[in-house]
Amino acid sequence: MNDATQRTEVDAATDLSAAFQQIREVGAGIPAVILPEGYELKTLEHTLAAPVRKKGLTKLNDAESFIAVVNDQKTEGGTRLFSTIDPPTFTAVFNHHGSAPGWGDHRAAYNAPLSPEWAAWNEIDGRQVGQVELAQFLENNLVDVVQPDGATLLEICRTLEAKKKVNFSSAIRLSDGSNQFTYDEEVQGSAQKGQLSVPEQFSIGIPVFENGEKWRVDVRLRYRIQDGGRLTMWIELIRPHKVMEQAVAELRARIANETGLPILNGSPNNA
Repeated sequence: MNDATQRTEVDAATDLSAAFQQIREVGAGIPAVILPEGYELKTLEHTLAAPVRKKGLTKLNDAESFIAVVNDQKTEGGTRLFSTIDPPTFTAVFNHHGSAPGWGDHRAAYNAPLSPEWAAWNEIDGRQVGQVELAQFLENNLVDVVQPDGATLLEICRTLEAKKKVNFSSAIRLSDGSNQFTYDEEVQGSAQKGQLSVPEQFSIGIPVFENGEKWRVDVRLRYRIQDGGRLTMWIELIRPHKVMEQAVAELRARIANETGLPILNGSPNNA
């Protein structure tokens, strides 16, 4: 019998031996089999009527659902809540390290989704556009504007749209805080000068999170007169990160109050 034949027979015998290993219990009554060297330890927990312990990640889409799951699954001394601001996340670890070590693999997560309004205003923040594009954006989102009143801003938007072919020559800041633009416009073959006043700053009220409370955000209106009299405009949200911090802090306070658990500032280790 040559060496190759001997190895084949040995491998076959090993495989046969592995196939008839006695089922044993490990840990908290988990059935398992111990296999020879070169094989894997196989647990048979999936054959039981129910898992031996809870594990897995539950993803929630709103704060109410997250609070409900935490209150249903929290354990005395073994549940920890974690939260971050950027991005805004909330994580519950139900089998975290307490008085005894924990697996940390039974969790719930609520990654507070931003509202469409917050996403829209942040997307255009700081992006230089033509006067017509900015006017159309403001008109489409006029419902978010809280100061000045919507009718005033709507009139300004429509004027900006109508003056898309004029040549802007200068701009001055008025005592009331608005900017007054001077432009040249050709009317029936003759050049005429005109003026347009727009606010330097306005305020919007938008939710930070989906279905959340509205927060006031102040907005600056910026401009630049390009060569050829073309007007470029953009908006600047004033300290939006502070609004985000306040919104997260309010949500943390609510979750902590309704679950009776403190919230740690940070992220848990990966399970």
